Amino acid sequence: YYSLEDIGHDSINKFLSNLVERSLRDLECSYCIEIKEDDQTVEPLTYGRIASYYYLKHETIRKFKEQLRPELPLHDLLSVLTDAEEYAELPVRHNEDQLNSQLAQQLPLQVNPHSFDSAHTKTHLLLQAHFSHAQLPCSDYSTDTKTVLDNAIRICQVTYCRALVSDSSLEQEEVFWLKEGSMDGK
Repeated sequence: YYSLEDIGHDSINKFLSNLVERSLRDLECSYCIEIKEDDQTVEPLTYGRIASYYYLKHETIRKFKEQLRPELPLHDLLSVLTDAEEYAELPVRHNEDQLNSQLAQQLPLQVNPHSFDSAHTKTHLLLQAHFSHAQLPCSDYSTDTKTVLDNAIRICQVTYCRALVSDSSLEQEEVFWLKEGSMDGK
């Protein structure tokens, strides 16, 4: 199992060493840790501490670090936030792509019409519906909205911390508005 050739000590050791090395490199690429020149010392970075504190995946931190910038329009900020890895597990049930398409027609911000089966698109639509007090197509969407909003508070807080680290007051204001809107009506 685990793609091991055998269960000998050397094979297990090699497998685990490669796993740890890949994991550390992934964390380094996500701005969470720094691997020192000696390849033996690992130091946590600010973004790693933020991800750990808010229980976010390192891929989300990387996306935020690379895509968020000052003066990002609100609709683009919402797209970056809803692309967070934490939303990848939001269920898109049978035929909900059709419901998402119908819901999108009632909302102010457009989404990619070829992505109605995406958890991230559904998240985007649910947040828009929440902010604009739009009617949801079924009771499952109310439950899903609660899940999205619970995560949105954490994700917006991380985005706000990221804005503080980069000293972007414009970004801080936009994130604050989204966070407050996410908590509204809970």
